[in-house]
Amino acid sequence: MDNKFEFTDNISVKDYLRLREEAGWKQLAFEQAQAGLDNSFAVSAVLLEGETVGFARLLWDGGYVAYLAEVMVTEKCRHNRLATQMVEKLIERLRAEKKDGWQIKIHLMANLGRESFYEQFGFKSRPNDRDGAAMDLWL
Repeated sequence: MDNKFEFTDNISVKDYLRLREEAGWKQLAFEQAQAGLDNSFAVSAVLLEGETVGFARLLWDGGYVAYLAEVMVTEKCRHNRLATQMVEKLIERLRAEKKDGWQIKIHLMANLGRESFYEQFGFKSRPNDRDGAAMDLWL
């Protein structure tokens, strides 16, 4: 695409919920979505002509556990390296906050078939010879 993309560090709840819907993900109550965004360590979003077309966020406990969540790009804007750039920005933001001598482990849950995307950043697939499968529970 020839278009000019703009990166920002915020997103409206309305745009966030729209992107989740377009991705086919579970819908959230407005207040729940707002709380999730408000409590994120960092957010990266992409605009194209004023429309939000990509989003990712990073959660961090301030210690050693972080979680990369909800990397999504609209269908029409895929294959422009937008997801790659958003993930890079979030990792760099965390790296900038990391104190000397600290180690931070970033967790994520890749969509089926998307594991190789995250491997370019150094993420390892699970289960492997050291770690069991990732697990989750919806309440």
